[in-house]
Amino acid sequence: MRKLYSLKFLTAPILIFAFFLPHLLSAKIPMPADALLGLYHPWRDQPNGGYDAYRFPTKNPLITDSILQIYPWRKLVVENIKNGSLPLWNPYSFAGQPLLANIQSATLQFLNFLFFILPFNLAWVVQIILPPLLTALFMYFFLRNIKLTYSASVFGAFVLPLSGYFMSWFTWGNMISTAMWLPLILLSVNKLFSKVSASWFLILIFASFQTIVSGFWQAAFYVFVASFAYLVFLSVYEKKIKPLLSILAAFFLGLLISASQILPSLEFILLSARSTDRAYFVTRQDWFLPLQNLVQLIAPDYFGNPTTYNYWGIWNYLEFVSFIGIIPLFLAIVVLTKLGKSSRFFLALALFSLLLSIANPISKIPYLINLPLISSMQPSRAVMLLDFSLVCLAAFGFERFLRAKSKRKVLIPLFALFAVFASIAVFTLFFHGSNSLEQNRSIALHNLFIPTAVFIALSLTVAAKLLNLSKKLILVLIFSLTLAELFRFGYKFTPFSKYSSIFPSTGIIDYLASQSKPFRIISTDRRIFHPNTSSVYKIEMLSGYDPLFLKDYAKLVSSYEAQRVTESGSFNRIINPQNFNSGLINFLNVQYLLTFDEIQNPSFEKVFQEGETKVYNNKNVIQRLYFVNEVVKVNSKDEELQSIVSTDFDFKNKAVATCCEFIAKKQNPLIFVDKYTDQEIKITTETESIAPLVSSTVFYPGWQAYIDGKNIPINRVNYMFQSIIVPQGKHEVVFKYRPNSFFLGAKISIMAALISLFLGSILWIKKYR
Repeated sequence: MRKLYSLKFLTAPILIFAFFLPHLLSAKIPMPADALLGLYHPWRDQPNGGYDAYRFPTKNPLITDSILQIYPWRKLVVENIKNGSLPLWNPYSFAGQPLLANIQSATLQFLNFLFFILPFNLAWVVQIILPPLLTALFMYFFLRNIKLTYSASVFGAFVLPLSGYFMSWFTWGNMISTAMWLPLILLSVNKLFSKVSASWFLILIFASFQTIVSGFWQAAFYVFVASFAYLVFLSVYEKKIKPLLSILAAFFLGLLISASQILPSLEFILLSARSTDRAYFVTRQDWFLPLQNLVQLIAPDYFGNPTTYNYWGIWNYLEFVSFIGIIPLFLAIVVLTKLGKSSRFFLALALFSLLLSIANPISKIPYLINLPLISSMQPSRAVMLLDFSLVCLAAFGFERFLRAKSKRKVLIPLFALFAVFASIAVFTLFFHGSNSLEQNRSIALHNLFIPTAVFIALSLTVAAKLLNLSKKLILVLIFSLTLAELFRFGYKFTPFSKYSSIFPSTGIIDYLASQSKPFRIISTDRRIFHPNTSSVYKIEMLSGYDPLFLKDYAKLVSSYEAQRVTESGSFNRIINPQNFNSGLINFLNVQYLLTFDEIQNPSFEKVFQEGETKVYNNKNVIQRLYFVNEVVKVNSKDEELQSIVSTDFDFKNKAVATCCEFIAKKQNPLIFVDKYTDQEIKITTETESIAPLVSSTVFYPGWQAYIDGKNIPINRVNYMFQSIIVPQGKHEVVFKYRPNSFFLGAKISIMAALISLFLGSILWIKKYR
């Protein structure tokens, strides 16, 4: 019995696991794999799961990014490491760009160890489920540390991972695996304020490090904003300065240990379109949290839901939903009747998060002045802090409600919540000034039904409290009603897929995967091999889907689509080149074209078809590495670009550059590909005289070339690609990606880790001296 009592801290994580359990027992996993089979080709072209081709249902088309981005990147990371390579370069999207430097690849996230002890897909499922469980565990310990009762702590701990922000984003994995460290960091700060110890010093360092490297820097930003605000709050209230040094040192060391992620990512950001991306503009409605969407605190589906295909609010649901449940919201109001020290902080944090997320003169400042990094963050996502703060207030309110002896302190919050319900209902029924509401009134009213039913149940629970009925009964009512409401919210929004739905193979995939590498593909429709998905099968594409992509590549694609030099267009994170009539396609090693259309161009021959999707072979493709007779020197990068997007440029015989020029003797050189991996290309060349070797690999800092083991410079040619000068005769030529930004960062990370262990040892020795 004593052992069971000692494990009661697991109550909240067990309740969260109960959310997943029914689907796991049905062999279904929390992953939108149904979107892959139901929305994209070539998977749509074949029957799946008992459904005919083109008939597979998609539950939630809004949250496809985990299957289109996070899963492919994580698979590349794991496979590179298993093959003995550092996962630094991704050759499969955007004609190649950094992998580790892509923040969302989360290469250094600690849960990645699962992929080395479990099959990949099983590990993926476990690392999706664990963050909500760990969120609950960390939240429980934090709430207990700030002197809340066991019941109140369990309540707050299970509500947080089931709340709007956490539930809507959890299938991504990296969003919640970043946010989950907030309660642990606050707990560590509390512990260190009470007494500086080696264990909590090292825990704070590790939690800070993991916050940065877990794949979502915007959430990390909010975690550190809340943490430093809490640190200031404690310093003022506790009137202690001495612990600050240890706490700030721990944060700083966590930052330094993250250098192997931070330095490559900053380098990538500076070279990306993100550095010039001004996503916010004055007329954009979906950037800040619309005031009208605060109604989702009461009724999350007031504007409909993407899973029922009836969402009519401002796009999109995912970015705005802040729901924490009717009963937790009521309890958060209860605590406002008498604020304590800690509850004052969380109220201030909630108001601050609203200040960040709702459009106002202050929240607009970073976007109007184009503040680096911050100006590319969507401010509505500050609802993460709103949900966290409200849940903390709800935990305080839970305790206040159970102890309340004054009817007034219970009834006033209930009447306040009733007034909000009544106002929403009256507005919905009788307001006629909005066309969208006129057209969707029935949806709004229908989706007020369940919140109203929960409010009625809450009122009965309050009545039971006022009648002094059993405290256990009241606890059961609060827990069961809250769990039922939040489970329903989560089940409605979250797709669960069969294990076999995760990236199955098809005839087209098998055909392409069997071809000799290297080569690339393009598609004339984004629905065919949606950008990034081909990387799961080791098939390279010109397209890509990522918030970070090289600004030079964006300009290249815009210019070749327009057949003239032009500034990069607004790609909305997706670049999908489709102009297959350009000679640039040949240079970029595009061997296969995937399309729904019949292609009449004689340069393309149909070689495979599956369902609606056709595969054409490009007869004029140029190999990834080849020799040219001439390098023509021009005065600017734009002149280079103009040359290669023109229709008469002879890619097979010449290249263009600003750095240099070269004329070689005509000859018949030989190239043999000896090794081709994600991070390295090794070839053997035979030439009759010195000649320029061109590679359609993207020119990016960190690429190095070696001839017979000797490092030689790489020249940028054809606007953003690589070339070296190869001497006469037979030579071994190697291209490797070894970025200085990563290796410098790794040195800093190792030094900071050693310093952390050293300081931790000193604190440990002091304790036991």
